[in-house]
Amino acid sequence: MQPMVNLALRAARNAGEDLVRRLDRFDSSQSSDQEKAKFIADCSIGLEKAIIFDLKKSYPEHNYKGRETGLNAGDEKQPEWSVCVIDDIANFRVGIPTFAIIIACKINGKTEHAIITNPLNSDEFTASRGRGAQANNRRIRVGNVNTLADAMVGYTQPSGVGEDAYAQRERLMKLMSTSYDLRNIGSNALSLCYVAADRFQGALLSNIDEFALQAGGLIASEAGALVSDITGQPQLKPGANIAVCNPRLLKSLLQG
Repeated sequence: MQPMVNLALRAARNAGEDLVRRLDRFDSSQSSDQEKAKFIADCSIGLEKAIIFDLKKSYPEHNYKGRETGLNAGDEKQPEWSVCVIDDIANFRVGIPTFAIIIACKINGKTEHAIITNPLNSDEFTASRGRGAQANNRRIRVGNVNTLADAMVGYTQPSGVGEDAYAQRERLMKLMSTSYDLRNIGSNALSLCYVAADRFQGALLSNIDEFALQAGGLIASEAGALVSDITGQPQLKPGANIAVCNPRLLKSLLQG
């Protein structure tokens, strides 16, 4: 494992342990909506800063971007770290134990290292460009299922009213009506990792943000998955609706 990945993984573990302790102490059932919102903000901002602080100890000259704290940049030629503490906020808010801490590092504009962890079940997914992907220190590869009838497909619900959202809903409805096995775990980042680890054989993910796309996209790609938008194009931008699966399934998944 690369030194930068080891460092980021330690930072993610520290933040995850802190997050679990905070959750144990917080009584959601007795809290108002305002108190829940403050708790989520305190966790997101505080632990994001803690991860960046840990990373800066070793790489003070690097640039840092947090989903909540924004970009702290100096020399544009230096690597840029991106950090998201809670992906998926909706799951976290109601206590569903499927959310992720995301850390990624871009060098010369390309994501070179990625870490995605679920602090509640200790899942840890990592990847470095050209060096493959791992789950819990074991090498992972996408599966070789070649028909949707044999596949478990992850998805997240599209939002908005544009053509891409409509096409994504239509595709999901086709899959559901033909009795394919679909699962929505909420987190786009973890869904990408599940495809990489062959827990899902494919996924249709909606409105993916840059943090999940950078880290999850690298982990999935390094495990042998294809990641494209819903027209089959590999050039992806944050906010896109995407498909991810092994190469044998892509055409079928895009057609629905």
